[in-house]
Amino acid sequence: MIELGPRLILSVLAALWALILVTLCALALVHAVRIVRSRRRARLDLRARPLVIRYALDDEADPALGETLRLTTGALGDRVDERLLSVLETLRGEARERIATMLVERGHPQRLRRRARSGRTTVRAAAVRRLGQLALPDDAVLVAAAVHDRAPIVRTIAVRAVASYPSAAMVETVLEQLRGNGEVPSLAIVTSLIDQGSRSPEALRAIRAGLGDDRAAVRASCAQALGELTSAADADRLGLLLRRDPTPSVQLAAATALERVGRASSVPALLEATRSPWGPVRAHALQALLALPRDVTTEALAEVSGRGDALLAPLLPAADPAPGS
Repeated sequence: MIELGPRLILSVLAALWALILVTLCALALVHAVRIVRSRRRARLDLRARPLVIRYALDDEADPALGETLRLTTGALGDRVDERLLSVLETLRGEARERIATMLVERGHPQRLRRRARSGRTTVRAAAVRRLGQLALPDDAVLVAAAVHDRAPIVRTIAVRAVASYPSAAMVETVLEQLRGNGEVPSLAIVTSLIDQGSRSPEALRAIRAGLGDDRAAVRASCAQALGELTSAADADRLGLLLRRDPTPSVQLAAATALERVGRASSVPALLEATRSPWGPVRAHALQALLALPRDVTTEALAEVSGRGDALLAPLLPAADPAPGS
């Protein structure tokens, strides 16, 4: 049995204090390294940012400036790449093409393609996002393949990135995620559909075709996307979906979409939906009716008012005062 004498106690206390001191020194060292790196990064940004902004905004690119950016390497080169990518999302037309060309000439896409096959999830996700920003035709297959990555975060980012390559095939690639295990948020899927549908007639036709899919999640997401695209041409399709689809989530998506794209021909479907057993469907159908011109909804609103539905009554407009009152 060990005897707890004064010498042993002092030795243990000395060891504990030494361990605490070493830990504090290590934390201080790590903190100091982070500060140094942060300050160095800020200094490099101060050098890279004005060069990139001037190159992006000048109508006639300075050849000497372009050569400087093209040949910059090392840590400053990394900051130049970051600055080029950051302005890429805000530019259109010739300026965007000039920035994308500079990134290609700097070899940035090749580095991103290697990182997109990395074993680290965060590295793959960041690379896929940036490849989507660049939207180079050669990367369409690689970005589409990332939609089936083993990591949910990479799949989610890839779903957004494929919107840079709008087509019927890419719409179907995105919708496949709704037929899987549901790990990709529906918001990311709908956002991708909206981006594609707004840029490609072919993608828009594929979204419309999704209204007849076997999966309720697919029908609901396509209806939601069509509503956000605000095309009155889809009002009849959405009205038919609202009347015939048996799934509450799909009815709700159709009714919500008709709040944006409804027209006079939508009134019968919306009026029928105000009798739905599901409260949210009734409420959004009424909201869609209220969004239409009053001269086409007067009779429908009067019928809804006459039912005395406790859920819908607060949403109805106040009755006009009687003449002479």
